[in-house]
Amino acid sequence: MSTKHASPSMVKASVLVILASALAAGCSSGGDATGNTPEKSPTSAPAAENIAAKALPKKITNDPDIRGNIVQTACAAVPGGWGAKGTATNPGAKPITYKIVVYFTTTKATTLDYAQTLVKVPAGKTVDWSATKHFEAKQQLLCPMPGISVVA
Repeated sequence: MSTKHASPSMVKASVLVILASALAAGCSSGGDATGNTPEKSPTSAPAAENIAAKALPKKITNDPDIRGNIVQTACAAVPGGWGAKGTATNPGAKPITYKIVVYFTTTKATTLDYAQTLVKVPAGKTVDWSATKHFEAKQQLLCPMPGISVVA
């Protein structure tokens, strides 16, 4: 099985689509039955130490053909940091190892940090995965996954 390498513009576009999807999924309707939402007053920006992004990987391999095999079931604070978890499925006849990259972003799409994990999945099985990072986060974060790939 070969892996595909995304160009920087494809990765950027994928990250933007993932962030937009995550933001839309995390939004709730606070409006009336017509779907109109009341206007809200602007909120203050997060503390400066909470928006300083860490150095991110320069290259992230992403294979859109296997994204359906990886499901994120949680994105939440963990003791001393933040984490994401979910399941990885291998529909194939041979064992496979997935590499999952998770960004920890503010609700305004500022990436504060990231984590990555390797998940070994036997043929025809589904296993749990988790990726955590220790850093201070004083607000709700999102956990988009800009990179999902198979490692050789």
